[in-house]
Amino acid sequence: MRRILAIAIVTSVVLAFAAERAEAQLPLAFVAGPTFSTISSSEYDDTGSKTGFFAAVGTSFPLTETVSFNPYVGYVKKGTTFGDGDEEASYDYIEIPLLVNVGFPLGETSSLGLSAGPAIGFQISCDEDGFDCTEYENHKGTEFSFMGTAGVSFQTSSTGAFTFGAAYDVGLTDIYEDLDYKTRTIFLFLAYSTVIGG
Repeated sequence: MRRILAIAIVTSVVLAFAAERAEAQLPLAFVAGPTFSTISSSEYDDTGSKTGFFAAVGTSFPLTETVSFNPYVGYVKKGTTFGDGDEEASYDYIEIPLLVNVGFPLGETSSLGLSAGPAIGFQISCDEDGFDCTEYENHKGTEFSFMGTAGVSFQTSSTGAFTFGAAYDVGLTDIYEDLDYKTRTIFLFLAYSTVIGG
């Protein structure tokens, strides 16, 4: 219940902040793609990559002509495989990255964007080879991570653009208390950005 309440509060703050700008122009970005995740651990050396997916929506708040603050809210599937890949773990999150983006023009209608910042993830599902790991006493339902992204955007209209890119998410906190067990996730993404209102 506390996890659901925290998700609701943080999401409400982000959306309320965006709603204040609704009378002006409100940028929106819709992002989705595959994830390739694993676990970094000094106690397990037989972990492998697991493929998942994510979907997110975000907005943008200009700070300067080339720098912006970009918060997102998304659903992310993370996890890992063990041994020969016949056992696996799945960790599903509602994740909220808070990124600072710097844009570099590549031409009249294209640009390169580099962004980085912290993210907080609220775990909504935890399955390790058929076992519900939320029932473990040392399980932690909140993850803090650091994310970096790079993408190339192509303007398709005065208010629309597509972006192709990749991101890397490094878990900073362990999934379990007193156990070195952190997520590592690569994202490949396609984003569509548009502007509403105004």
